[in-house]
Amino acid sequence: MISLAPRITGQGLSIESWFTRGVEPLSPMNDDNLAFLEALSNDLMKSPSAKIHPELVALGFWLRKRNIQNMFESTLRQTSKVMHKPLGTVVHFTPANVDTMFVYSWVCSLLCGNNNIVRVATAQSDIKDVLLNTLDRLFQIPQFSVVAKRNWFISYDKSSGLSGQLSSFADARVIWGGDESVNSIRALPCKPRCRDISFADRFSATILDLRQVDESQSLEDLAQRLWRDTVPYEQQACSSPRLVYFLGDTPVLLSVLARLNELASQTEISITQKNNQLVTMQLAQSTDADCEILMQDRVCAISVSGITETMLGWHNGEKVFYVRHLDEPEAMFTDSLDKLQTLSYLGLSEHDKLKVLSHPSISGIDRIVPVGQALDFTPVWDGFDLVGQLCRKVSIF
Repeated sequence: MISLAPRITGQGLSIESWFTRGVEPLSPMNDDNLAFLEALSNDLMKSPSAKIHPELVALGFWLRKRNIQNMFESTLRQTSKVMHKPLGTVVHFTPANVDTMFVYSWVCSLLCGNNNIVRVATAQSDIKDVLLNTLDRLFQIPQFSVVAKRNWFISYDKSSGLSGQLSSFADARVIWGGDESVNSIRALPCKPRCRDISFADRFSATILDLRQVDESQSLEDLAQRLWRDTVPYEQQACSSPRLVYFLGDTPVLLSVLARLNELASQTEISITQKNNQLVTMQLAQSTDADCEILMQDRVCAISVSGITETMLGWHNGEKVFYVRHLDEPEAMFTDSLDKLQTLSYLGLSEHDKLKVLSHPSISGIDRIVPVGQALDFTPVWDGFDLVGQLCRKVSIF
């Protein structure tokens, strides 16, 4: 059963009729879409209900008109040699555990001019409710009717079979979720030229050269930036660090963790979180003879001799960090890092970064960013150029 999430544009339409009703996509960087995103940005940054959620404030800031223009105008500029055209209709299958991350890929598709159907997870979330209510309110403004009728947010039970119907009409599918969920969607029949963009299971790490940090102010700043990468989405975003590699002395790391724990003390901690931390610690201790618990409080830090896929599978967020000391950055590649998405860093030189990326065994790492910027979304994400994937590039000779 399709349910309102919170409102279906064109309510009463069937899946098939929505695709066949003759509403053409808009041109890339269309004025109507730009005006809508500017209004959404203003609402998220000013609304009292949105301002209590850092993720929504960050989204509103990202949607600022100048930022959107800087990121997309040069890429989607029409010239005498190149024209960008929308694909048609893009279907987005969103994750249940990262409430707002899907909006970024939807915005990329919107700016490419596509019509969009966004399947929103049925799991309840205050952040998601605020976001969808904000979208709903804007969709009902007559000025944005052109945008509203081209964008449909729906929710339905996975067992309903509607994912198959959506896939059969899609010109592209953006699929967020775990490996199993992604594979189940990709197995559904689709058009021969349908494009799939899959954001499957990934994890991220940070590498800190603490030999260059020796002042309390620097430690405080580092903790603030690490916290900024950790707290949104309950550390469940693929780009939130779960591993901390460090070079330097352990006491310096402990000072950073202590400051991070002070920041965490400003948030509530549940019995479930404490239990999950305890289970993760016990599992790590049972498989790693050199395992040492560095901190067990609001923040849980577990020193390990190496990282395996099994250990990563135990990690459910909850402000848990696996910690490993390195003598040199390249030593991290003795771990299982095939699914490593983002490596945030402190103190790495350009030479260090290039040396890490040129390591022969590397099969992960799609981006390297300074600590504090791990969650900053760009149109190139998980190794995908979303603008290039979500529009057609017509060459003119």
